[in-house]
Amino acid sequence: MGVRSRSTAGGAQYALAVSSSVVTLTVPSAAYAASIFVRGSEGVTFTTDGATDPTATKGFTAAANSEISLNSKDEITKARFIRASGDATMDVEYFTDVSS
Repeated sequence: MGVRSRSTAGGAQYALAVSSSVVTLTVPSAAYAASIFVRGSEGVTFTTDGATDPTATKGFTAAANSEISLNSKDEITKARFIRASGDATMDVEYFTDVSS
């Protein structure tokens, strides 16, 4: 199996507000992966199945000042986020596959 390399796909989202309503990502068409940094003092809860909205008792929780890696087109297009307790912000960078 070869090494997968990536390059920016553009369309980054900075200071994406995450509150009490579900938030989805605005994914560039060339993107296959994303790195997300959760900013501030509050975390987020998220799901990636495209069918389940995250809640206080459903989904994965990412603490403040942590990174979330989404590694497929399916994950980034189906990801849904909501605040874990208080409002949060996220910075999202998208990547495209440049492997030969």
